[in-house]
Amino acid sequence: MNCLDSSLLVDFLDADADHHDEAVDWMESNRDEELAVPAICAFELARARGRAGDDRFDQPVGFLRTLSVLDLSVSVALAAGDLDSRLDDKGTPRSAGDTLVAAPALEHGGGLVTRDRDFEIVEALDMVFYE
Repeated sequence: MNCLDSSLLVDFLDADADHHDEAVDWMESNRDEELAVPAICAFELARARGRAGDDRFDQPVGFLRTLSVLDLSVSVALAAGDLDSRLDDKGTPRSAGDTLVAAPALEHGGGLVTRDRDFEIVEALDMVFYE
């Protein structure tokens, strides 16, 4: 399973994005694989839709409905809290949002598809860079 980070979602869905072509290429070459999205990434896309106030995000909402959403269950919340503590103890704290993106991928054994190199600090996270 591949967990899609917000960066991939935005780049894939926004034809004007700097990394749109790379995101499209990755999606096309992985179209037969199981794709999932952490709930927080679905929220981030929905938040952008609400803030834009127009229909530019109707397609993204439809796209989200084709993916498995990795909910913020108690086990994922606990894993995110543990991850946050470990990173803080190492002197490499991440935002709560980053830990809530990484934890579902770790808990479900999926790779995180992103272009965000900040996730490299998370040990045991299978990183997939599309750019």
